[in-house]
Amino acid sequence: MRNCFSDSTFWPVALLVTAAFTLPIKASHAFSTPQDVQPGRIERVVCRSAANQSYALYLPSNYSPTKKWPLLAAFDPGARGNAPVERFKEAAEQYGYILCGSYNSRNGPLPPSAEAAKAMLSDVAARFSIDDKRVYLTGFSGGARAASAIGVWLSGTVAGVIGCGAGLATSIEPSASLPFVFYGTIGVEDFNYPELKQLDRALETAGVAHRVEVFEGGHSWPPPEVSLRAIEWMELQAMKSGRRSRDDSFIDRVFKDAQSRAISSESAGRAYEAYVVYTGIAADFKGLRDVAEFEKKAAALRGSKAVKQALSKDRDQENEQLRRVGELFALRTRLSTPATGGSSSGTGSYQNSAPASDSEPRQTTIADLRDRLSDLKRKSDAKESSPERAFARRVLNQFTITLFEQSQTLIQTRKYDLAASNLAIDAELMPDNWRLLYNLACAYALKGDNRRAIETLNKAVQKGFKNAGELENNNQLDKIREEAGFKKIVDELKKQ
Repeated sequence: MRNCFSDSTFWPVALLVTAAFTLPIKASHAFSTPQDVQPGRIERVVCRSAANQSYALYLPSNYSPTKKWPLLAAFDPGARGNAPVERFKEAAEQYGYILCGSYNSRNGPLPPSAEAAKAMLSDVAARFSIDDKRVYLTGFSGGARAASAIGVWLSGTVAGVIGCGAGLATSIEPSASLPFVFYGTIGVEDFNYPELKQLDRALETAGVAHRVEVFEGGHSWPPPEVSLRAIEWMELQAMKSGRRSRDDSFIDRVFKDAQSRAISSESAGRAYEAYVVYTGIAADFKGLRDVAEFEKKAAALRGSKAVKQALSKDRDQENEQLRRVGELFALRTRLSTPATGGSSSGTGSYQNSAPASDSEPRQTTIADLRDRLSDLKRKSDAKESSPERAFARRVLNQFTITLFEQSQTLIQTRKYDLAASNLAIDAELMPDNWRLLYNLACAYALKGDNRRAIETLNKAVQKGFKNAGELENNNQLDKIREEAGFKKIVDELKKQ
């Protein structure tokens, strides 16, 4: 289950990109802080050697070119370079990291992200004093897959990857040959939750130093406190591997914090949470502190009824999510015309699909799908957090995001008629989903159906679309840009 970034199709092309992809971190010239960059604040920087590439930058407030600093480079699926920099800023300030986030890397084929990474990393390395032993990458969703792919291409240069909301690129196997340590973060309501749990087990089996942290939330960058723990974990790994000098005061503080979290969970009766933290302490601090006591605690909890039930329930929900999503797509394909391509998750491709048969009329299939989706929506809208709500959100989001991916694949391959046809069915199933309506309006505009494009865009606005800037900057809407109806929509959104 690998949503939001399909790289397998473009892997051979991406390898060609890396032929010239070297990171000149060991520069021989003297560094100086550029006049246009202010330490302690987020700045937008244009790459000197590639004016079409830019990135968000954060230098610690005490940055000085006279020492070397670890680097964390980030990749957001929507090219929002400042988003990850904001999330990791607190950790960067506390532990002295330089942060950079690409404004060009986004979900899609790998080569453009590779080019963005090359431009950004080379520019940062040329401007600032980087510790070449402590270069780290992070990314969210498709950006996580890009980060892992770049980490493999730059094997030996990247010390660690923080994967948020997704795991490794689809062409990378979780094996002992992985050239970096891995810290994963995932929201309990994230549709990629089963993938990170499976990756956790695979990396454990392979003997790769790793950690996967679950937080309350959905498909997003992790909250700052989780980002901070990810950096602290990388610092521990650097001390264990000799990439940085040992700091016993730091080790003691992080060790005590982890102990406190484990004891608090155990005291509150959250046996599974305590088990996870004790297991992490035993692995993370081995070689730095005596962890025999924590290995025993983890083993004892693993044998407890509560933890066994929690582990079993996790596996059952992983399988149930696959089954439920598969059922939704089995129904969905009956409504579709055959199409080439498919989703990055490998679930729900419209290939080899057939229309609903006479014995099972189209309206019956639509009604069945609507009932299932309505039930999931009702459960996902619950105010109180619960395992049922988390599960419903994971299934519903995986279904809708995979539909989005499929439509984008059709648009990227210029199959506008087919994209519009399938999106029209999706909008019929989920008439209140403004994202689907907006994507359908774009497909209509691309195929030259201006009337339907504007009508559908109005519906999207009625259902919640509010971004006038998106309308002005999206080139998929160029064919309707001069239409009076389009201008009216933009003007009204600006007033709001």
